[in-house]
Amino acid sequence: MSSVIKLEIQKKTFKKKGFSILNDFELEVQPGERVSIIGESGVGKSSLLNIIGLLDTQYEGSYELFDSSVKDLSRDKLAEWRNQKIGFVLQESALIDSLTIEDNIKLPLMYANIEKDPSVQEHFKRIVNKIGIESILKKKPLECSGGQRSRAVFARGVIMNPQIILSDEPTASLDSKNKENIIDLLFEMNKEFNTTVITVTHDLDVANRHGRVITLERSE
Repeated sequence: MSSVIKLEIQKKTFKKKGFSILNDFELEVQPGERVSIIGESGVGKSSLLNIIGLLDTQYEGSYELFDSSVKDLSRDKLAEWRNQKIGFVLQESALIDSLTIEDNIKLPLMYANIEKDPSVQEHFKRIVNKIGIESILKKKPLECSGGQRSRAVFARGVIMNPQIILSDEPTASLDSKNKENIIDLLFEMNKEFNTTVITVTHDLDVANRHGRVITLERSE
C-alpha cells in the first residue's frame, strides 16, 4: 500500500529566534491511519501540522503527498489540495465575523462550487446535527460561545469530506459531551471514508484512542 504521507525534515529553522525544530524528523502515514501527536509546548507540533497541510514550505527536507513531490506542485495545485483534499481544524482558523456560522462552514463548498449538491447538503446536515450546532447556524461568530465557535471551525474543516483531516487540539475548549461528539465524528469518517486523521493534542485520552501516538521531543 502506497503511503499518503512520506515526510523527511532535516530541520525547520526560525532565523530571527535563532533555533530550529523538527530536527531529523521522519513521518510516514498510510491511508486511513489515525495518528496522534503529543509533546510539550514549543517542540513543533503545530508547525508540523502546517507543513503536512501545505501551509508552510519553509523547511529543509522532502515531502511526498498522495505520491507527488510537494516541491513539484504549482501554487494553484497546492491551493486546490488545501481546499479539497485536506481538512484543517487549526487553532488559528478564524471564522469570518461578517458571515453566519452556516456560511462560514460552507465556505469551502462555495469555493469548489458544490454547495447546492444534494449529497453535500446531506453531509452538512449530518455534521451539524452530530456536533449539536443547528441552533447557531444563523448567528454570527461573535454571538456564539468559544465552544460553539470551536465546533463550527471543526465542521468547516471536515465539510469537504477530505482525504486527510489535520486537527490541532480539537477538543481543548469543549465539555465532555461535545468532546465525545467530535471524536466520534472523526472516527466515523475515518471508518466510513478511510479518512486519514492526524491530531495534535495534550489530552492523553484522546491521543490514546488513535491507532498510533507520536511523541515530539525538544531538539538539543
